[in-house]
Amino acid sequence: MVRRAIPGHGWWVAAPNLLNQTVVRREALRRWLLVGAATAVAAGTPVALRAIPTRVRDIPPDQLFQLVRGSARQPYQGFALSTGTAGLPALPQLTSVSRLLSGQTQLRAWYAAPDRWRVDTLNEGDEHGLYAGPDGQQTLWDYGANQITEVTGTAPVRLPRAADLVPPDLGRRLLGDARPPTDRLTALPAKRIASISAPGLRVTPSDPQSTLGRVDLWADPATGLPLQVEVAAKGVPTPVLSTRFLDLARTAPDPAVLVPPPVRTGVGFTVTNAPDLGGALSNLGLGQLPHRLAGRCRTGGTALTGAGQYGTGFASFVVLAVPRNTGFDMMRTMLHAGGVALDLPRGDAVLLATGLLSVMGVDSHAVRRTYLLAGLVGGDLLHQAGTDLDAFWAGRPA
Repeated sequence: MVRRAIPGHGWWVAAPNLLNQTVVRREALRRWLLVGAATAVAAGTPVALRAIPTRVRDIPPDQLFQLVRGSARQPYQGFALSTGTAGLPALPQLTSVSRLLSGQTQLRAWYAAPDRWRVDTLNEGDEHGLYAGPDGQQTLWDYGANQITEVTGTAPVRLPRAADLVPPDLGRRLLGDARPPTDRLTALPAKRIASISAPGLRVTPSDPQSTLGRVDLWADPATGLPLQVEVAAKGVPTPVLSTRFLDLARTAPDPAVLVPPPVRTGVGFTVTNAPDLGGALSNLGLGQLPHRLAGRCRTGGTALTGAGQYGTGFASFVVLAVPRNTGFDMMRTMLHAGGVALDLPRGDAVLLATGLLSVMGVDSHAVRRTYLLAGLVGGDLLHQAGTDLDAFWAGRPA
């Protein structure tokens, strides 16, 4: 990440004036009042909604499935609450992911189109905004640190982020991995969500290697916009991840809301280039990855040297080569969190399974490289993938 100088202010813009501070305080107060009001409404919502009859026309599961997948052009603005109970420890370089899957995240979203949207993450003492523009550029706004970061280009591989938990994005992403009729579609009773009577859909994965037991989704019957999404592991009645709109307007947001805050006195500014991830991994000398692991072919392109996805659908997993120091820290943390140490033919590994998500760190002694493997798959599959990876070196496929 490169910090860019702002003309006339050097590397960091300091000396904020009183007017800007007052504006920032007023904006922050307004946002927190909205969050407090929405949270209070959420506390009383379940009791109130039980008194309101849910009436909605019947929509066949396959029709609702297609309606949801085609809802990306529907604008909206609303407030959502996501709750994760995966129990994933804070691993090195994965702390933000652990927080998303093992805690509560408040989300305020404004969506005009697939390339024009904004999502604010609102938590106590922590507030961030992510803006997407039509030119592919994204802007991160850290309210607490008063820091703006411009991200240019599109990263070929990235970690999950808070914006991925907004119900429409998560719902469409999960249904994009479904493969009916192999993955079974069934109707669920309608629910009233954000004042909308929403029909439900359950997707039951068929791949025995997937730890995903079901994806339950409720959507607006008129537009297919996902309003609530629940993800549960096999054999577990309660969802591991749930995200739901508490307040929603199916209208386009004011264009001004989608414009990132301007760089001004007292605000830091940096620029980073997302595609540099591939070059950075190559410069670390992390080496090529195999074309096949655990019987699953590498998908999504193979241009990126140190990262790849294997398999398709709900039983796919990712592999990321990491610096050895990071890998060792990661494996130690996994052991302390209850992970299992494994012996490999030419190295060792640590496997941590949380019921839904399995994570494994691999240290291949032969090539002196470490890897992170993760996916909604069983530990046996990752163990086999780690064994294949351990046996791989340049010029000889696993």
